[in-house]
Amino acid sequence: MQMKPYPKKCYLPFVLYPPGMHKNMEGGDFVTNHINMDQEGVDFTLYIGVPFCRTRCKSCPYFIKILPENDKHNREDSYVDALLKDMKKWSAFRKFGEGTLKSIFIGGGTGSILKTINLKRIVDAVFENFKVDTDYEFTLEGNARDFDDEKIAYVAGSRINRLSLGVQSFHPEILAVVGSPHAAQDSARVIRAFQERGLTNIQMDLMYNMPGHTLDIWKSDLKTLNELGVPHFTIYLYRIHNDTPQSQLINRGKIQPPVNPENTMVKAMYREAKKMAEDMGYQMYMMDHFCKPGYENKYNHSNWKVDNETLAIGPGSYSYFDGYRLGTESDVEKYIEYVNRGEFLISSVTDLMSGRVQRERHVVFALVYFKIEYKFYRNKFGTDFLDDFSEEIRRLERKGLVELTDDCMQLTELGLIWHANVILEFFNPAFWGDTDSLNEKNWSLNGVMVEVGSRERSYWLGDKNDISPLF
Repeated sequence: MQMKPYPKKCYLPFVLYPPGMHKNMEGGDFVTNHINMDQEGVDFTLYIGVPFCRTRCKSCPYFIKILPENDKHNREDSYVDALLKDMKKWSAFRKFGEGTLKSIFIGGGTGSILKTINLKRIVDAVFENFKVDTDYEFTLEGNARDFDDEKIAYVAGSRINRLSLGVQSFHPEILAVVGSPHAAQDSARVIRAFQERGLTNIQMDLMYNMPGHTLDIWKSDLKTLNELGVPHFTIYLYRIHNDTPQSQLINRGKIQPPVNPENTMVKAMYREAKKMAEDMGYQMYMMDHFCKPGYENKYNHSNWKVDNETLAIGPGSYSYFDGYRLGTESDVEKYIEYVNRGEFLISSVTDLMSGRVQRERHVVFALVYFKIEYKFYRNKFGTDFLDDFSEEIRRLERKGLVELTDDCMQLTELGLIWHANVILEFFNPAFWGDTDSLNEKNWSLNGVMVEVGSRERSYWLGDKNDISPLF
C-alpha cells in the first residue's frame, strides 16, 4: 500500500520565488545603485497593473481600489497619466528601451475596467516606448461586464490579441454566494461577440469547491466552456483568506464553508476537470492550465519556463531582473505622487540572489511545466542540474515523485498530485521559518508564498533525511 510522501499537502495558487522581501530604504535610487540599466537590451515581459475594481469579491485578499462608474474625482485618468509617465521613464533605460518585449499582460484589480480611451492610450504607449517582438502576445485580463460595444470593437481591432476572463462559474447562484461581480450571461455574450470579430484567443478562469458547489454544477460549467469554443482555461481551488468578508460570514454561520480540499468530492472535481478536458481536446500543459493545441500562455512561458526578466509597472506589482525581485506597494495615491515627482516607487526588494538561488528559482518555476530539461538548464547556468540538486532529486526519486530520463527529470503521476510539495523541496534552507517577512507589507500574490515560507520545512515536507522508498 502506498504511503503519503509528505505529512501535509500544500496547495499553492501561485508561485513567486524567493518569497520573502524587505523594505527598500534607498527609494528609487535602488535601481541605479545596484543595477546597470545601461547594459545591452534584454528579452523581457511587461506587466501593467490596473488597481481598480467595481466591487470586491467576498474572499479576495488582494489590494484594490473601488472605482465607481461616475468617477467624480477622475481617479482613473490621474492613474493612467502616471502609469504612462512611469512607462516612459523605464523605457529610457537602454536595458528595456533597446530590449525585446516578448509579451504584455494588463491585469489587476480589473484590467478591463478602464475606459476605452484610456485602454487605447496604454496600448499605444507600449508600442511607442518599447521594441515589441513580432510574435508578441498581448493579454487583457478582466470582467465581461466591462465590455460594452465600443470597448469590444476597440479591443477586437487593436493590438491586444488575447483575453483572459475571470468567469469562475456559469451558475448565478454560486457566483452570488461568493460575491463575484461576474455574470454568466455577460461572459457568454462577450465571448461570442469577440469571436464574431475574429478575436478567438480567449482564456477563462474557473473556480471549484466554492460554497454550495457540487460535482454536477462543475461538470456543467466545463461543458459550457467547451460549447463556447474557448481554447484555454485555468482552474483554481476556491480559498478562504483570513479577515475577508467571506471568512467573517463563515465564522458567523451565514454561509457554509468550502469542503476540505482532501474531501472525496473535491478530488473528484479535479479529476473530472482533467478527464473532461482530455475528452474535449484540451491538454494540461502546465499545472491547472489547459489549452487546445497552439494556445499555450506565452506570458507564463516567457516568465516561468525560459526565465526572461519581468518589468512590472503599477501599484501592487512585482518585477524581476538582474537577480532582484522589486515590489511596488499598493497605495495608488502614493504611486501617483512618486511618479509625478519623477521618482520610482520601489517599496520592497530581495537581497541579490546568489547563483544557487537563481538556479532554485528556475527549477521552482519550470516544475509548473512538470519537468526540468537538462540541456536548457546547462545552457543557462553552465552547470548540470543532476549535480546541483542531487540530494533533492534522490529524495524525490525514492518517494516515487519524479523519474529521470536521458534528457529531463519529470513528475510522475504521484508527483503531479503532490506537485506543490515537490516544488517546496527546492526552497533554499535559509528561506524556511522566515517570520520576519510576515511583518513586511505583502500585497497581490506574494502573501501566500510568504505564509508558506514562514513555516519550518518539516511542516510541509517532513524529515529531510527520510529518503526511504514508499513502495
